[in-house]
Amino acid sequence: MNKCKSFLGLAALAIGFLGAPVSANAFTLGGVINGEEAFNQLGATIDVAAEGRIGDLGGAAEHEFNIHYDNENGDGQTVSTEYRYFDWVSGQGEDFTLTFDDGMLTYEIGGQKLEERITDTFNDLFIRTTARKQNNSVVVDNLMLNGQAIAENSSFACFEGCDYWNSSQYLWLTDLEESFTLTGTTTMTWTGDAKDLKDKTAPHRSELAFQLKLGDVIMGEGLADELVTVPEPVSMSLFSVGVVGLAMAGLRRQKK
Repeated sequence: MNKCKSFLGLAALAIGFLGAPVSANAFTLGGVINGEEAFNQLGATIDVAAEGRIGDLGGAAEHEFNIHYDNENGDGQTVSTEYRYFDWVSGQGEDFTLTFDDGMLTYEIGGQKLEERITDTFNDLFIRTTARKQNNSVVVDNLMLNGQAIAENSSFACFEGCDYWNSSQYLWLTDLEESFTLTGTTTMTWTGDAKDLKDKTAPHRSELAFQLKLGDVIMGEGLADELVTVPEPVSMSLFSVGVVGLAMAGLRRQKK
């Protein structure tokens, strides 16, 4: 009798799962895109981006993180509207936060904050990592969007022969909510003296960087093989059906 009650309780719990409303995800995981050519095939329009980059490690010649608009002046170049200096440490992770709420984009890293008023809205977020110098790498992980963990990360390591076209990776998040907060950790690792702009073995400016790009995908067809779709997790409904099946099997055994 006790076993029968336990099976019935398990079945009722599972049926409760089946009948309960499932909370909507804060985003859809679009996939991982390797390289600039594959990204261009996606047909995304990028409106604004928050960037962290090697710069020249806090010197006056270059800055290390910014908010910028892509192609704002029509010549294919980015235009930084807000920027700060920051002294990155090779191999040391730095936490960051990107928040968009009521038209205000706020970007925080290393205890410093940038803010920019944005008139656009966004459906897509691309987390881009790039490393163009040998034995350099960048990883963006520990990601959460509106409190929901993101299983994937964005990372790139250069060993040799890295140029603009083959030295980047994008993690694509789509179906964003109107207001969102993205948190994560970025770790950049390099060799050479990044503070010396004459050191050709070291990365400078955006040769080692990550960007949080906001925009919209206007053409999703004809993607190259570089786009790897992340499989959906097993749904709770399938789990619940399995539990109900186990409960019914237990009841049948009790009747025998």
